[in-house]
Amino acid sequence: MIGSLISYSYGREEETVKWGVSVFGGTGEAVRNKPHISVYGFLPRIDLALHTNWDLEFEGNYSYWNISAEKDLYFLGVNGNILFRPIRRNWGSLFLLAGGGLGYDNASKSRVSEIGASHCGGILQAGAGIYYNLGKGWALRGEYRFYHISDPFRKDMGLNTHIFLLGISF
Repeated sequence: MIGSLISYSYGREEETVKWGVSVFGGTGEAVRNKPHISVYGFLPRIDLALHTNWDLEFEGNYSYWNISAEKDLYFLGVNGNILFRPIRRNWGSLFLLAGGGLGYDNASKSRVSEIGASHCGGILQAGAGIYYNLGKGWALRGEYRFYHISDPFRKDMGLNTHIFLLGISF
């Protein structure tokens, strides 16, 4: 009895682990000096089914931030997200996402003052999206995220962006 409860809580056999990759782009405004921001990135991911409607995913985060009137920012890190999929049908599912991450950035006070100078960036993100089943275990993924990056160890303004992602899961 206990074994059946434990195995059920980690998802169904056919959907326990999925791989995927997304590319994204977006824009935003920093709070302080109001520079225009464009951000682009690449997110390879692994998705682990936790329960019927809940998934845990880990993403690699390779992103480039083009900040007008300042120098560019590069970020390399890892994100962890919780996905809640309240609507699941044969065609796919809708989901809500929340998560965070840490990584290395090339910021310094003279380069991008909004996120500090420690070369450590923290990510907070929340969003919503859709999986559209393509068949044979493949799915197209589209989503929106509100994306915040700042120095997690020092007080700073951070940068806020709105990003749109397009990806594939298999």
